[in-house]
Amino acid sequence: MVTLDTSISFLIYITAVSSAAAGVTEAVKSVVPFLNTDYEAKEDRLEDHNHAARLSHYKKFLNLLISVVAAGLIFGFLRLDPALILVGAPSAFVENSWQLGTWMWGIVAVFGSPFFASLLKILECWKHNMNGNHIPNKPRQKVSGPKQ
Repeated sequence: MVTLDTSISFLIYITAVSSAAAGVTEAVKSVVPFLNTDYEAKEDRLEDHNHAARLSHYKKFLNLLISVVAAGLIFGFLRLDPALILVGAPSAFVENSWQLGTWMWGIVAVFGSPFFASLLKILECWKHNMNGNHIPNKPRQKVSGPKQ
């Protein structure tokens, strides 16, 4: 059964794997110069602009592909199924973690990470409000400029 706590656990797990995959991608970008280069047109010609745009799209695609593969590998090595975490199963451990579902979770983690991070913040605040633990406001102090 999906509860607020299992949903928060699921989102924490997904965003942690996504962050780890982003870290792996940044490490690969530091080793492979093509993945960290910004491409610009040599001259102000349509062909040069098209070539620069094509190289930029290849770079973005490869960065996303590296991130998805890294997330899939992380899910595979951890051998935990996020769906089992979400439904609150007694154990989220899976025997064969190298199936297609593992790689699908890698895709979900990479492309859904901004959404999941926002949803996690909303659910955590909602949980705090339901428990009566209101998040304290930041302290404020009035200041004035130098007197003339």
